[in-house]
Amino acid sequence: MITHTPRRRSPFAALVATAVLIPFMACQQGASSGAPTEHTAPVAKPKAEERIELPPEAREAVSIKTVTAVEQVLGQELRATAVIKPNENRLAHVSPRIGGRAIEVHAVLGDTVTDGQPLAMLDSIELGEKKSAFLQARTNIEVARRNYAREERLFKQQISSEKEYIETKGEFERSEAAYRAAREALRLVGLSDAEIDRVTWGGGEHPLSHFFLVAPFAGTVIEKHITVGELVERNQAAYTIADLTAVWVLLDIFERDLARVHIGDEVRISIDAYAGETFRGTVTYLSNVLDPATRAAQARVECDNRDGRLRPGMFATATLSVQASTDAKAIVVSHNAIQQVHGHPVAFVEEKPGTYAVRELVLGREAGSEVEVRSGLAEGERVVADGAFYLKSILLKEEVGEHD
Repeated sequence: MITHTPRRRSPFAALVATAVLIPFMACQQGASSGAPTEHTAPVAKPKAEERIELPPEAREAVSIKTVTAVEQVLGQELRATAVIKPNENRLAHVSPRIGGRAIEVHAVLGDTVTDGQPLAMLDSIELGEKKSAFLQARTNIEVARRNYAREERLFKQQISSEKEYIETKGEFERSEAAYRAAREALRLVGLSDAEIDRVTWGGGEHPLSHFFLVAPFAGTVIEKHITVGELVERNQAAYTIADLTAVWVLLDIFERDLARVHIGDEVRISIDAYAGETFRGTVTYLSNVLDPATRAAQARVECDNRDGRLRPGMFATATLSVQASTDAKAIVVSHNAIQQVHGHPVAFVEEKPGTYAVRELVLGREAGSEVEVRSGLAEGERVVADGAFYLKSILLKEEVGEHD
């Protein structure tokens, strides 16, 4: 048993000092038989026969949790380059349905806008003419309706002739058709029924020829192609609005990997601008057509972006957890159960509460949070996950003590 006389230490160092590093019985027997010992240089890897034993007070002070080594089919990871794009289902090119000259520009590039918010005001001679025609048609139909009602009453009283009655009725029907046509003309240039009903001579805050471009939904202005005084033609995109609370990540899946990628697969996104961080999403679309130049199909991943850090145009690396190409099983443990000691992967196997064998491992493939153990562990063994770094610190400290 190895013991040390501690110098003044921190409380954490005191806990470490209470742990005991115990060799296997075979080594103890060799020492007691009087076999000669040799002084050699420190070995740059943990001894496979070592154990760590924690006293009760150390177990109470430090949380030690274990995971079970299981035998299962380990998934594989597929990496692909990717680019971030706006969600095209929540992207709109805002353009007028009638040409006009910009007289006010309110929204600028990068602005966050709400549903229905005015972006710019335009002045359109054509719109003014259409509204004038509508107001005239609305006046005419009111006059024609009153004349028709009067002539109908006089005809029934046999005061008016049938000819006058028919002529008045025809005038009313023509006025009604003209009114409907004028109202439909305004609807075709984008006015709602409520806006049409509010059209009056000299009413409102603006002339009949003025109208607003408005945001179709809440989002961010990502493009602006309008300045004061500019003539904006019908269907010319003055703004592009995108809802960036969710974005698309587009990646190429090569033909050889298509069979292993499915809609619903989880994807981890890494971006150079946020080193060490991982964004997550799922595959929502996989193209049915391959690009003839790259022999790849495009996959689409949707990612939450309510914090606004994923910006369209960024390049990214996508990692997909896909099914392995073989059904061969392997011993698998959680990645946080593996510690590096002198450049070698080790695990701490719980033999009983407070006693942990130090095992050097040979690792294989990784898939997400799991790693394949090719040798060093058996199925069902319990391996320390939370608290493994604490045991590593004890191991390193005891090794230093051996060579003092």
